[in-house]
Amino acid sequence: MTASNNGKANEKRFAHGDLVEFATRALQARGMRADHAEQVAWRLIDADLLGHRSHGFWLLATYLERLEAGQIATQGEVRTLNDSPAAFAWHANRLPGAWVMQQAIGQLRQRAQSQAIVCATIAECSHIGCLQSYLLPLVADNLLVMLSATNAGIASVAPFGGIDPVLTTNPIAFGIPTRGEPMLIDQCTSLGSNTFFAAFAQRGDKLPGQWLLAANGEPTDNPHVLADTPPGTVLPLGGTEFGYKGFGLGLAVEALTLALPGSGRRTHPDKFGQGVFIQAINPAMLGGLDAFLDETTHLANACRASRVRPGAAPVRLPGERALALRRRQLAEGITLGTDVLARTAAWATTLDLTMPSECMAAHAH
Repeated sequence: MTASNNGKANEKRFAHGDLVEFATRALQARGMRADHAEQVAWRLIDADLLGHRSHGFWLLATYLERLEAGQIATQGEVRTLNDSPAAFAWHANRLPGAWVMQQAIGQLRQRAQSQAIVCATIAECSHIGCLQSYLLPLVADNLLVMLSATNAGIASVAPFGGIDPVLTTNPIAFGIPTRGEPMLIDQCTSLGSNTFFAAFAQRGDKLPGQWLLAANGEPTDNPHVLADTPPGTVLPLGGTEFGYKGFGLGLAVEALTLALPGSGRRTHPDKFGQGVFIQAINPAMLGGLDAFLDETTHLANACRASRVRPGAAPVRLPGERALALRRRQLAEGITLGTDVLARTAAWATTLDLTMPSECMAAHAH
């Protein structure tokens, strides 16, 4: 058994192309169109490349379950609600999120060549996965990007000062080009994602801190309170003391991803549709691309040059570790845990597919 990058013996290594091919075939076997399946598979595996394992190959089984239940559409088209040179609004009709996002990014890249700011909203999109992955083609065009997505059918975060779930973990991402590697910010507006807490509950582990509230409002490190009746809640970013900051950001995400697309919580939808907001800004049409890149590069360099406490690691910018891991895993193979493999192997048996073969690439030095 091949060890992973971090030395764990319960992980194996697989070639990027083999995982993409397997995921594509599995999705097609459950009725997804070939062009849709290829985009979904690619985004799933890209999440693993970047280190977002909860949104990677592990999620394939969830997508297959949703396809089987009819919760991801295999037929239909994206409906245009509004369209102008600098903005467009789509209703995705539960079509596969990665494919819908790929079409939207293509439109943004094209329009941003002649518009300083272009934004898009998407209503009723199937789960789109790892936000950080979608930033890469846009920052490669030297565009400043903001992206957020949320799910109106899930409520797990209480408003600051409350104990009833109203919001969800509401991630927000930014892509900032520099003259070197881009800064890739991707974070929840709560203390953790729903999948993060679910993983702790599945393992039977306590959380590193009291990041949740029990149904009675008491802070707790027990992840199982989220499944209680009535349920506990996730604390907003900042926790019990400064959570008003995360709460405010979470409200902003809901306005961008649910109110602007026009499909949110007021109709009490199920949990299988997402709202998306994405904006691309072309610095060349504002203060100038050279000035922009000079400033962002100066900022990145100044952060890296900051003194640290004795014995502490150097400052690392958002996305730096993810991009390094992505390069390494593309060259040497992607590490997957035995739990992920077992979860997917059950579907391989159901679909009469052969699981990908382990990659025997050398370790990084």
